[in-house]
Amino acid sequence: MAVTKIHSINETMNAALDYIMNPMKTDDGFLVDGFHCTPEVAAEQYELTRRKYHKSGGKLGFHIIQSFAPGEVDYDTAHRVGMELADKLFGGRFQYVCATHIDKGHVHNHIVSNSVSFVDGKKFYDQKKTLWQLRKTSDELCRENGLSVIEHPGELGVSQYEYAMRRQGQSWKQLLRETIDRFIIQARSWEEFLDLMRKAKYEIKEGKYISFRAEGEERFIRSKTLGADYTEGQIRNRISGARRLDLSEKKNLSLLIDIENAFNDVQGNKRGLEQWAVTENLKRMANTYNYLMVHGLTSQEALDEKIMLTKKSKDDSLTRIKEIEARLKVIKEDIENIDNYRRTKDDADGRKKAVDKDKFRREHESELIIYDAAVKYIRKRFPDGKLPLIKSLRAEEKELKAEKNKLYECYYKAKDELSELRTAEKNLAELLGQTRNDPDRTEDRKKNDELE
Repeated sequence: MAVTKIHSINETMNAALDYIMNPMKTDDGFLVDGFHCTPEVAAEQYELTRRKYHKSGGKLGFHIIQSFAPGEVDYDTAHRVGMELADKLFGGRFQYVCATHIDKGHVHNHIVSNSVSFVDGKKFYDQKKTLWQLRKTSDELCRENGLSVIEHPGELGVSQYEYAMRRQGQSWKQLLRETIDRFIIQARSWEEFLDLMRKAKYEIKEGKYISFRAEGEERFIRSKTLGADYTEGQIRNRISGARRLDLSEKKNLSLLIDIENAFNDVQGNKRGLEQWAVTENLKRMANTYNYLMVHGLTSQEALDEKIMLTKKSKDDSLTRIKEIEARLKVIKEDIENIDNYRRTKDDADGRKKAVDKDKFRREHESELIIYDAAVKYIRKRFPDGKLPLIKSLRAEEKELKAEKNKLYECYYKAKDELSELRTAEKNLAELLGQTRNDPDRTEDRKKNDELE
């Protein structure tokens, strides 16, 4: 899941770029990239573009933030998604710098763009539909990369911010949903349900639509805005037993329900709920048995070995993906700087020969800034002065990208399979009354998979 927002930059372009490129936040600058600009001198290059088209006034640029759920994405994938988001949003017409921050509990991208297109001099206008397009594009990229997306088909009253807060357990709307769900289970009638809500310090306003207001909140919330399951009619149906619980059927394995812990505090309809849980567990036990038989995992040893091999496959794929990502970043920087160096070398030579050097520099300021940045990079990267052919670098880049795509397929396949195996393992232990305490497994589970 990624939450996005955008705002304009009116006076502080240098400050914005300095902030997003902070080495302490970007793995010593490793997670910083620029499009049609060199990040270290991007502010100057942005200004040159605006001057070229006589549009130095007004908004200087835009700042986009794309935040991912904690533990859901690794650094390199987040950075790549951020670059792709900027490419799609700006259509290759605006310069931008993308920096991925990893110093917080959640990975997030900062994208700072120019306000004027280097292609045609037209300005980027931030309109109401821009945020919608930003979110839509971000969601599409999340789907393509196996990340969760904020989706509520048929569910009312859930904004993107509200959903993000729900994921963090901070949503007051979600607390209301959970309170209603809890009291639906306990209540034997509509009147008893309302009484339980009042005892929980919710003020109730009845009328055409029933509304609730929690203690300390300023306004009432109509229950129907919480979603289709929270209209008055549906709440009444759920209390009467027409629909005890709404659990979607899942194709993958589900963990067994701990009946005692799940319902030891429930009163009223406890017997019916326990009967539902027993039936549900029988289904899950059958699914687990079928899964183990189909995959030939007829012993604990076979299951342990399969888990070990699948985890190794996932880890090996991830290790190689990170190696490729690192190499691709270097290749990209090499190509960009070598190309800039060769493209602006004549201007640098002209500077040496010019009679009026100040005038020459003013007239060729953009090219000279790019040249100086390229020379600085090349001297550090190739101290012997021998530059690789761009053609060779592009060929290597193409091969590595193809390999990386195949590795991602292997990674996600192994990741999904490992999840199924872990569920089967836990269900099997529950069925046999075992409590396994494998230190390696315990430690492994504590670590969030780097691409999850």
